[in-house]
Amino acid sequence: MRLACIGIGSNAIRLLIAQWSEGRLCVFRRERRGTRLFAGLVDGALTVQSIKSSVEAVAELAVLARKDGAQEIFVFATSAVRDASNGDEFTRMAEQASGTHIGIISGEQEAVLSYIGASSGGRCGVIDIGGGSTEFTIGRDDAVLGAVSLQMGAVRMNAQMPITSRDRYEATVERCMQQICGGAKDLLALESAQNWVGVGGTMTTIGAMHRGVPLFDPDGCEGMRISREDVCAWGRKLARLSMADRRQIVGLMPHRADIIPSGVAILEAAMRVFNMESMTLSAHGNMDGFLKKKFKEMY
Repeated sequence: MRLACIGIGSNAIRLLIAQWSEGRLCVFRRERRGTRLFAGLVDGALTVQSIKSSVEAVAELAVLARKDGAQEIFVFATSAVRDASNGDEFTRMAEQASGTHIGIISGEQEAVLSYIGASSGGRCGVIDIGGGSTEFTIGRDDAVLGAVSLQMGAVRMNAQMPITSRDRYEATVERCMQQICGGAKDLLALESAQNWVGVGGTMTTIGAMHRGVPLFDPDGCEGMRISREDVCAWGRKLARLSMADRRQIVGLMPHRADIIPSGVAILEAAMRVFNMESMTLSAHGNMDGFLKKKFKEMY
């Protein structure tokens, strides 16, 4: 059986189509449409244009899923739609355009799904940096021990404090550290994880930049380890570059040039607070977790 999942994120709308074989998820297709929905959240409500572009993307990806033989399509929305006063209006329009039911998941649910999708076994921590929020989870094998979602994503932080200098970068890292210390107290009280896995566009982008890989395939970073020292170096390098110079970096997609320093600042802050010397990067995340959970329920 082939299932599809569409994730309506704050920075992009994503599609994952997969099958289940020998107890593991086998990916058939991954697609992404960058709509930056969170940037269209003005005075607490999504703008008409942001709704239109994201609804069109959901409808397009649903058509692709059906063409690829997906027997069921699951759709969920995260931070931007959670926060929007007109989130119900958005989901209603997207359901009509795509012919699918759309659920709005909580931040904690999002964190758990990211853990299911990316955890490496043993005592493991997962950090998922999105556009509007960042999720932290600690677990052991299949058991989640704690999960939290913080209002601290790359698009959100860039809107609040664009990084145009090293001083602004370091101020953003400090601000993020304060948010993590205040919002993730229960996780910080747990025994530290043996290994941390990072998922989301910030992670795959920093992996691509570090390797200098053009036209980066997100799956190419799977299992790559990056040190806190390298994350810090990238953050300070990006902060001092102009937007035009950032766009020349091999591995950095031009549309991420404005938000990537904010994403790296969140990552550095997390690595400092949780005392991570290094972490493993992964292209798997909440959609992988969602489909893993569905297949396990079926089989």
